[in-house]
Amino acid sequence: MSQDARQLHQLFKIGSARAGRALADPGEPLASLLPPDGTAVEAQLWLGLGALDLWERSGFQPAAAPTPGTAQAIQAAPSDQHRPCPARAEALLALLLRGVHPASLLPEWLQLLQHHGARLPARFLPNLLDAATRQPALRAQIAPVLDERGRWLARLQPAWGWALAHSSAGARTLLWETGSPGQRVAALRDWRDADPAAARQALIAVWKTEPPEQRALLLPVLAVRLSLEDEPFLETALDDRRKEVRTAAQRLLAQLPGSRLGQRMLARLAPLLQIERRLFRAERLNLTLPAACDAPMQRDGVGAAPHPGLGEKAGWVVDLLAAIDPAVWAERFGRAPLACLALLEDSDFAAVFVRGWALACVRHAANGVSPQLAQWLRDLALWWIDADAKRRNTMPDSFFDALGVACRHDAQDIFGSLLDALPAPWPLDADLLLLLQRLADAGSAAWSPALSRRVLQRLVAAWPLLSGLPHPWYSRPMLASLALALDPAAAYAFANDHASGHGPDNASDTQWRDAFDQFFNTVRFRHEMTLSFQEQA
Repeated sequence: MSQDARQLHQLFKIGSARAGRALADPGEPLASLLPPDGTAVEAQLWLGLGALDLWERSGFQPAAAPTPGTAQAIQAAPSDQHRPCPARAEALLALLLRGVHPASLLPEWLQLLQHHGARLPARFLPNLLDAATRQPALRAQIAPVLDERGRWLARLQPAWGWALAHSSAGARTLLWETGSPGQRVAALRDWRDADPAAARQALIAVWKTEPPEQRALLLPVLAVRLSLEDEPFLETALDDRRKEVRTAAQRLLAQLPGSRLGQRMLARLAPLLQIERRLFRAERLNLTLPAACDAPMQRDGVGAAPHPGLGEKAGWVVDLLAAIDPAVWAERFGRAPLACLALLEDSDFAAVFVRGWALACVRHAANGVSPQLAQWLRDLALWWIDADAKRRNTMPDSFFDALGVACRHDAQDIFGSLLDALPAPWPLDADLLLLLQRLADAGSAAWSPALSRRVLQRLVAAWPLLSGLPHPWYSRPMLASLALALDPAAAYAFANDHASGHGPDNASDTQWRDAFDQFFNTVRFRHEMTLSFQEQA
């Protein structure tokens, strides 16, 4: 229905006197259904409302499609470049979109499609473009497999414009210059991935003319392929009038190894630290709290946000620590990360150091996980596993996301070490079960066959304990996440060998049987997905 007809509908309902204006000519085809001129106002309203209701219920005649050769004609889509999706894989995608299997398997299906150089089936393009419009996390996986037809379709719907930023340099430039705020952010992110220097220069060229809220959206995009070449521009952004812009610049500089901001933070903190060597007792790290937070410290982000459970000055120290590359401390103290943490055993400021070091790991992990940073992440996680509930609360929640990133890069070493540190055969502590779930979520489809078998062996040994718990509230999501992280072939073989007599058959509770059934069904479906892409299209 046209906007005029909608407004007329509202006018019919409330009355022209109350609306403050008279009936307007709605145009055809509605005008021919209305009462003739001269009819009483009340009759016009009631008869018109009835005519409009019938018109709505019966549908309306859409405008004729433009004929070929006119200015409005839609050009045919170019020929696709990638090979078709195998029929069996397409059938499995249909099951995913219908909700027969967990939607969390869709990203893995898309990765397999891209790995095999195939394109999305045409009949599912609108569904998946809509899905990625609602869930931006899917865009990076859907855009590469759209092919020509998918990008052609995206041009016809403004909400799908995000897909065009991945199509070509020309389309990216056009979106950057004329797109909506969201499209410009997507275009800059894609440009940054392709050519970081050119993208930075494009942002600098328009920076002074951008409204403050747009600057706050665009600056964080520099996190993509961040380097020291971005530092001069980010340093100027520390003086921006918009708080969100200053905060984004502080975070980017804090995650940049070797940045001047990190060096300034170290120069402020180093004089406040001292290792105390005690007779017949372990060494301890002592801290003198800063006397004040001056303007230069505030410019660099110190004191920008409170840290619950810590005093104001202790919070300043956390901010200082969070901006310094954790690798600095292993070199400065001459000991491994776990030994650095041992210096906090009797310290009154253990929570300050743990939180600061953990936040530093989070920030630097966003720019890549070096071997030194991976060691810090692993050792902080080992410290957390052995800690009591009060000390565990000092760890920021974002740390576990960074730990998951590290596990994705080196799951065999990091996750394997954490698995060995967990209580055997399987942890029943809610915090530890949540840790397993989050690491599995972060490392989906990345675990090696050997690591997958290790996890499965411990899981099978723990099934009697798990099924003996009153409710599977914590274990159910953990099992669902493990089913997505295990190597598909290894898990499929293991499931066939061990499902009978160890899982659902021994679990008397219906909820437990359902959890185990879902676990094995997901494992088998992932294996079937892998095989489906090995068929000829």
